[in-house]
Amino acid sequence: MSSIKKILPYLLAIFIAYVFLRYLPFKFASGSHLFQVLEDWSGLAWFEPHGRYLTGGAELLACILLFIPRLQALGGLLSLALMTGAIFFHVFTPLGIDPYNDGGKLFTQAVGVWFSGLIIIFLRRDEYISLLKFLLSDPKFSKEMM
Repeated sequence: MSSIKKILPYLLAIFIAYVFLRYLPFKFASGSHLFQVLEDWSGLAWFEPHGRYLTGGAELLACILLFIPRLQALGGLLSLALMTGAIFFHVFTPLGIDPYNDGGKLFTQAVGVWFSGLIIIFLRRDEYISLLKFLLSDPKFSKEMM
């Protein structure tokens, strides 16, 4: 069981990185259909391109964090947060679950990344506990919290 707890987060990290890096060029190429639909729907003029750049940068950061042993839980948390947003926008906006008429592949991968991030967070929960203990034992941090 111990070896599964050590290996599984990295296998899931590979899957997450594959999905994020596969779509990363589209986050930095001009004229994204998805972000244009979101801009038109929301009326927020910054969605395309700024929302696209922000999303791409956050996905790249998540990929890096997922392979740093003491920060893997943070990478899982960032992946979970990003995919929560992606799933929300696909379900509750005109994007829909199948915006590219490919059988919902993009949406299915988003759900897979969401569950993978959740599992990493669960398996690496000790990282959060040690970080919280460190922050709470630091007198400077404790004073600022009160």
